[in-house]
Amino acid sequence: FPGHGDTDVDSHARLPIVGASAARLDSVELVPFAAAINAGAGMVMTAHIALPAVQGDSITPATLAPKIITGLLRDKLHFSGLAITDAMTMGGIGIGYTTAVSSILAVQSGADVLLKPTDPTKAIDALVDAVNRGVISRARIDSSVRRVLELKARTGVAFRPMVPLDSLRDVVGAPEHRNLAADIATRSVTLLRDENKLVDSLRKGRTVLIQYMPETELRAGKIFAAEVRQGAGASQTRVYKVGPTTAPATFDSISQAARGADRVIVATYVRRIEGEGRFAVPQNIAAWIDELSTRERVIVVSLGNPYLIRQFPRVGTYLVTYGVADVLERAGARAALGRSAITGTIPVSLPGFFKRGDGIRR
Repeated sequence: FPGHGDTDVDSHARLPIVGASAARLDSVELVPFAAAINAGAGMVMTAHIALPAVQGDSITPATLAPKIITGLLRDKLHFSGLAITDAMTMGGIGIGYTTAVSSILAVQSGADVLLKPTDPTKAIDALVDAVNRGVISRARIDSSVRRVLELKARTGVAFRPMVPLDSLRDVVGAPEHRNLAADIATRSVTLLRDENKLVDSLRKGRTVLIQYMPETELRAGKIFAAEVRQGAGASQTRVYKVGPTTAPATFDSISQAARGADRVIVATYVRRIEGEGRFAVPQNIAAWIDELSTRERVIVVSLGNPYLIRQFPRVGTYLVTYGVADVLERAGARAALGRSAITGTIPVSLPGFFKRGDGIRR
């Protein structure tokens, strides 16, 4: 709250500025919050963004702005539930404020729960001292405590504070939940290019699977590779894994192995690194993929990041799954082999490559 979509800065690193006017806020940003509040939402998280149209400056995070948390959220939208801050360790709020100062300002602004202070002890001590000095009233603290207790009572947490771990698999991992996740994954896969109609279940023969992933993606690719082997035939499939530090000689040998293959599937596992605001395939590897696509029947499946195509613009067949979960790996592999219908459309745009709503149906 009050809306984090219209930004080009990662608030984990710096303070984004949302330049929306009051009219724009009423017609766009605040609409989903108003609907959620009217539907009974119990908790709203504040954003570390500056909103000059309300606060009057471009340097105060919404989390520390009374005009936004109290004035906009409480008074205008009539939210009576729990206001929780985004992580207080993030760069969008941490620069220029000490733990003590940011904690006091957040509570003064209307926050009920401070999420992840840099130093919890300092945060607590600062708030206790602020109450003792009369900077924050005891009534203000009591109002937040009451909202916390009301939410705990309403959700049952107050009466059973510990989650029953023995039933987690049955509740969270219930078959109907897994089936729903698989259905969503299948329907979300989006085919943005297929110039030579390489996505075809009738295409038999030799398949080369190349999986790119950073060293941090320890589990990535296992489900995808297994699905490709099953669909294309284990004896007909060769799998190669590469990463940021793979030697050039390895790429040369893979190029040789891929020569003349009936299909070459390149699966990329790239997601944004929290706090760094960057996501990409190393340029030398991207250039290799791009060049390979001019010689072989290359299908790129981007797991986690639809924008990668700008790194290899000559790729003729391009699928996206928007994530790296097991169900998305399975859905992406099946789609690449033409073993499931492809109906997804992309919710974002990349000028020069695709526009929102694009998607080839198969």
